[in-house]
Amino acid sequence: MAFPQAARSRRSPGPVSAMSALPAPRPALAVPAIPPKYVLYLQARLLEAEASLAAMTGRYERTKARFDRCYARQGITPEADIVNYISAKTMNPELKFWYSKVEHFQREVAAYGSALTGLEAARRMLGEDGHRVQVENGRVRNSRRGLNRAS
Repeated sequence: MAFPQAARSRRSPGPVSAMSALPAPRPALAVPAIPPKYVLYLQARLLEAEASLAAMTGRYERTKARFDRCYARQGITPEADIVNYISAKTMNPELKFWYSKVEHFQREVAAYGSALTGLEAARRMLGEDGHRVQVENGRVRNSRRGLNRAS
């Protein structure tokens, strides 16, 4: 029994072109270089964020020390009365304010630091000229068998 699809797809006899086993070479993708001014900008912002984080952490620590001294005079310390200490700490707007500033600058330091780390990793992966660097032995694999052995 002949299938109708097979009958329709038959080619007429004629010259047959053989395809090569290797695909045609593709032009290399032009990877735009990272502008040095952008890297300098990120580095400057990272330094500013680190300095601001240090300043805000200092202000928060001084405010918290003042808070702790004030409530210690009333007998409310984390060791003696943790429930009232936490309650007073959550109701103190100044502590909340400075802690939110510390968190903000922690996020900024993380963001600028990860951006610079990513750019550096991309530069190392692609090489200085923008083309991929060949890996010598392929992918390095971590063997689970090696993790279970006693040293």
